[in-house]
Amino acid sequence: MQENERERQGDLLPDGQEKEEMVDLDSYAGEPAQSSAEQQKVKKSKKRLIASIVIGLFSVLFIAAGSMVLYANSLLSGYHYVPDEPESSSSENSQSTNEESGESSQIVQGEAYKKDGLYHDDQVLNILLLGVDDYQPNDVGRSDSMMLISLDKRHQAIKVTSFMRDMYLSIPGYANNRINVAYSLGGAPLLVKTIEKNFGVDIDKYVIIDFAAFPKIIEALGGIEVTLSAGEADEINRKSGEDPALAVTAGTQKLTSKQARYYARIRMQEYTDPETGKVYYSDYGRTKRQRHVIDLVIQNLKGSDVNTLLGVANQVVPYIISNMSPDEILQVVYDAPAYLGYEMKELQIPDNQYHYGETVIIGGYKASVLIPDLEKNSQLLAHFIYEDSFEETAELPADYTAEDPLVQKK
Repeated sequence: MQENERERQGDLLPDGQEKEEMVDLDSYAGEPAQSSAEQQKVKKSKKRLIASIVIGLFSVLFIAAGSMVLYANSLLSGYHYVPDEPESSSSENSQSTNEESGESSQIVQGEAYKKDGLYHDDQVLNILLLGVDDYQPNDVGRSDSMMLISLDKRHQAIKVTSFMRDMYLSIPGYANNRINVAYSLGGAPLLVKTIEKNFGVDIDKYVIIDFAAFPKIIEALGGIEVTLSAGEADEINRKSGEDPALAVTAGTQKLTSKQARYYARIRMQEYTDPETGKVYYSDYGRTKRQRHVIDLVIQNLKGSDVNTLLGVANQVVPYIISNMSPDEILQVVYDAPAYLGYEMKELQIPDNQYHYGETVIIGGYKASVLIPDLEKNSQLLAHFIYEDSFEETAELPADYTAEDPLVQKK
């Protein structure tokens, strides 16, 4: 049991840390601090969902179903639909309440407004995508990958916000803890509430994708071509678990699902951006590899025929759990051609400028966490998602020194 708990922690670092190896302590109470040798063993191997790949998996469903709408209902019957529990205190989406007068007024469809104190825009669909690895029967698992996908019709953009799993936040109904613990305690609904409470943005739906779906999409596409350095090739050969007969070398190589999965996890080798030539290290390099993989996957999907797309979707759908109804997913399917033409923009929360590392006590044990400046990160996130939909979200925090994420290219 202890071994399984340790293996869940992975090896995520804050973006921007260079050439420095850091081993996280346990993400949840009940695991004592380990020796350096034990920590190295912990980091060596555990299959983990690659964060950015969930976008590709979700896109497979949209593209495939959109290619053959008559087939969509049959296709969608394979996923696990979990309806939201009714909340007696919640109001209809079509109304807002004037807190001072107590009067109710109609909301015009398509308008941006505050919903239960949270930023909401009818032209922006916020979907929380969770990559989860289940380790034991009846174990809900841990949300090792947390990405908010904002499908923004108003500004014609797909906005991807990654939440770092070591953020130390207030979890509704529980003591402060790392953000990914919220999923362990109350599944996706509690994680949604945790993000909403701390950052003030309305999350419309969630989609959970199990780790096992990733190899399926790579296999169905026949692998992906990636240009490798000698160091990257060596790591893949030693650690991916692929047959030695399929060993890769430096240069452009077609990677199998096992090799692609490990490639996106590498952080101890430099990563050179193929477009800019800029070199990245440590976890920042790993996240750049992940984004590169998702770019390759989406390009392959766009170039695939209908039969290939439907085959991939059939493989992926059984690994999806969501509170999106079939009708809601079909609506996204119908809009998918437009979405696929949007530019993708990226953000990391907490931002490098607005957090610091700290060691805290969780359940009597030391834990390394990231302490975010909630006010500044909330302002940055709202600006990224809603832009000028609200007067107060039109501008970045006054002291923000990095480039506006809305003008960055992926």
